[in-house]
Amino acid sequence: MLRTIMKKRPFHILSEETVRRTPDPGDPPIDEAAENPYWTDWEEIPPHPAPEKGCIRRGLCCKSSPGWFAPGEVEGAAALKGMTPDDFVRRYLVVDSILVDDEPVHVFAPVKLGRDKKPAITPATRADALYRALRGVCVFFKNDGCSIYEARPLECREYICTNKPADNPSHEDIARLWKDAAEAG
Repeated sequence: MLRTIMKKRPFHILSEETVRRTPDPGDPPIDEAAENPYWTDWEEIPPHPAPEKGCIRRGLCCKSSPGWFAPGEVEGAAALKGMTPDDFVRRYLVVDSILVDDEPVHVFAPVKLGRDKKPAITPATRADALYRALRGVCVFFKNDGCSIYEARPLECREYICTNKPADNPSHEDIARLWKDAAEAG
C-alpha cells in the first residue's frame, strides 16, 4: 500500500508529513489550485514570539491532533492524575502506530475527542487509518490549556507551532524511541 503513494504538496498535522495516494482510475480529477485549509504556507505563519520558551499555550495543535508520548512518559502523566498507568491508558489513551524500518511500532497517544466531546474511538484500542486522518481535540485540552501540562507528551513539549515540520519531532522520531526501548528491553 505504501508503494502506491506519490509525493505531492505536503499535508501537515502537527509535525507529521503525509502524502496523497496515487489516484485510482475512477477518481475525479484533482484540482491542484483549489483552496484547502489543511495545506500550510509556512511563510504566512506569524513568527513564534519566544521559541526558546516552547509552547505558548495557544492550543492550535491541541485542537488538531494530540502529540505522542515517548517511552516512560505515561507513568508520569498517570501519577499527575493520581491514577495507575493501566487505568490512565484505559481512560485517556489510544495505541497508534507507524512503520519504522518496515516494521510497525506501537506508541501511546491521547485520544481525540469528536465534536460531541466524546472519544472518537474507544480508549485503549488501536487507532486505524480513518482515526489518524481525523482532526480532533486532545482529551487533555481543557479550558484553553493542557490539563497534564507538567507531564505532557514529548511531542507536545518539543513541538513549536511555527517551526517547519522538519524542525519538530516527527512521529517516526518518537516511534524510533519506542523501538529502541523495546530492543534494549
